[in-house]
Amino acid sequence: MSIQRDRSVLVSSHWHEHFELIKIIQGPVQFQIDQHSFTAETGEIYFINSCQIHSVTSSPGINCAIQGMVFDIALLYSLENLEIRHLLSLFLRSNKVANRYADSHPLWTELNVEMEKAYLEYTHGQVGYEYSILSCLFRIIVPMLRLYQQELTSNPPHQYANQYMRLKPAIDYMEEHLADKVYMETVCKKVNMNLYYFSSLFKKVFGLPPVQYLIQLRIDHAKRLLLDEERSITEIAELCGFCNINYFDKVFKEKNGFTPMDFRKRYVRQE
Repeated sequence: MSIQRDRSVLVSSHWHEHFELIKIIQGPVQFQIDQHSFTAETGEIYFINSCQIHSVTSSPGINCAIQGMVFDIALLYSLENLEIRHLLSLFLRSNKVANRYADSHPLWTELNVEMEKAYLEYTHGQVGYEYSILSCLFRIIVPMLRLYQQELTSNPPHQYANQYMRLKPAIDYMEEHLADKVYMETVCKKVNMNLYYFSSLFKKVFGLPPVQYLIQLRIDHAKRLLLDEERSITEIAELCGFCNINYFDKVFKEKNGFTPMDFRKRYVRQE
């Protein structure tokens, strides 16, 4: 947890696998999350999902300040509850989860209260403060999971919980081989399923066919690599499994509305 203030760049463009909450203590500030830009006002809270690229800059002439809270998603897996694990897997990196929570939002009060409690525990550091902060995290994430449950899945959370765990080795394999040629027949072997059954079950559980899910993983990985100016776009395309630069440009633009070069220009200018 930290407070950033009195700088033109409060948060440089970056990404991480953790979840993050940022409260605007003194605004307005300019907020960018992936391809979306916001003018964030005092009191607003922003949720940064895993692997979302984000940055925050002060408005000219204003001594802006923000409070940040970053936490490892592994903390949320402390309970062996398959329903929660499945919901978290859908929640993770989902574009259906809102980033902005103004004081009129039904979750704002809970988010604000728990962020303040966690910050006090963190700064005072009394015995057992880690457990107290963890309890704050659960009181933050549970209302969010409940709010977005219906948007993330039209099925009861328990319906595909066991299937999620069966399919997890396939997801792990895809994530580990983003730069390689991935054959779905090989992925199927990781979960001991035939291609037809695997494709059907995968779409039911994750809402996307496995090939489209893999493409989305590659595009998300490309966004993170584009922050590194030392890498050429051709090299990034290869590292993300796109052997053809034109195809990479085409797919990237379809997913984001602009080209990899435009994406890089948008973020690098703030460094």
